[in-house]
Amino acid sequence: MPATEAPISANADEPNYWPIGVSGARTVEVQVSDSSHVAITAFLRFGYMPEIPLQLMGIQLAPTKASEGLMPSELRDLPLHRWERAARAAAENALLAGAPHGQAVDPACEAEALIAERFPELNGDLRGNALRRRRSLVHLAQMMSEYRLAEQMGSRNPAQQVADKFGVTAATVRSWLHRARREGLASESHHPNAVTSRKK
Repeated sequence: MPATEAPISANADEPNYWPIGVSGARTVEVQVSDSSHVAITAFLRFGYMPEIPLQLMGIQLAPTKASEGLMPSELRDLPLHRWERAARAAAENALLAGAPHGQAVDPACEAEALIAERFPELNGDLRGNALRRRRSLVHLAQMMSEYRLAEQMGSRNPAQQVADKFGVTAATVRSWLHRARREGLASESHHPNAVTSRKK
């Protein structure tokens, strides 16, 4: 069954330096709007430190029109979990690609750049096993990027959305994502085999 699309927009600002004395620490602000809740705009702030999962540092709800306030009834049953998931995906994409506010990054291009940076030993004129490993890593990185993009768009079932796009099952996509995390290609990978020691 095709994945249901949800009308969510999550746009991340460029990551900012986070002055906490940790090399590579950044903060990312994300604005989320939902056509099912047009009166409200959400602003989420995330903190990032290398090798540590992205942390939600704050969330602010504001009326979409500054001249209008929010009624208590408008705050009931807000899909905060879905908004946070979409915002987290947008923040991860911004951290990986350095994308400016509102700019989409092609998953295939992002995957190539990520593997080139994290696996420099696999750059250049490759053959045999090395070439096959690089192609496998690029594929896994692209699937992880496609999944984050589906989350950022507010998909209720991002794995199914990616599966529909590539003509495979959702179980196959989840297997690819598991392998990607094992290779350290997800910002929140904790698998013991993850390549968390590689620096961006």
